[in-house]
Amino acid sequence: MLRTMKKHALRLLNFLLAAAVGALVIDVLLGVASRYLWGAQIKWTEELATVLLVWVSFLGIAAAFEARAHLGIDILAERFSGGVKPKMTLFIHIVTLLFVLIVFEVGGIKLVLQAIRHWNVLPALQVSDVVQFLPLPVSGLFILLFECCNLKDDLRRKSDE
Repeated sequence: MLRTMKKHALRLLNFLLAAAVGALVIDVLLGVASRYLWGAQIKWTEELATVLLVWVSFLGIAAAFEARAHLGIDILAERFSGGVKPKMTLFIHIVTLLFVLIVFEVGGIKLVLQAIRHWNVLPALQVSDVVQFLPLPVSGLFILLFECCNLKDDLRRKSDE
């Protein structure tokens, strides 16, 4: 079941990431073109680029977790050998899960709720600033799923040895 959820989540993540990067490229090109063609940048392009960059960054973090491409996480475990290495790997998984739960989920949800409560509007886009904080809990859900799958794979690998 976890594998199926991961497969569908990865498909969704890749779609969202591709869409956000595509929109970011078009937005930046539109901003640059408007500056050269009309002598002034379209007002909302810079603000949209900022929002899209936040989304791309946080979704990219989740994609890196799925690919096990975060540098600092594996480097620490690789420094150990023998019986200490599996224990360190388990410790890193637990710390990562706790960090994502506390910072991304609890903190991210608090930020989103606070943004909803205050309901500030981005001046150029005329949308709520919730769109700037929403990537935190959204990417956190992806990271939690991928990290749980990675933990399960590592535990299975350890039991097979």
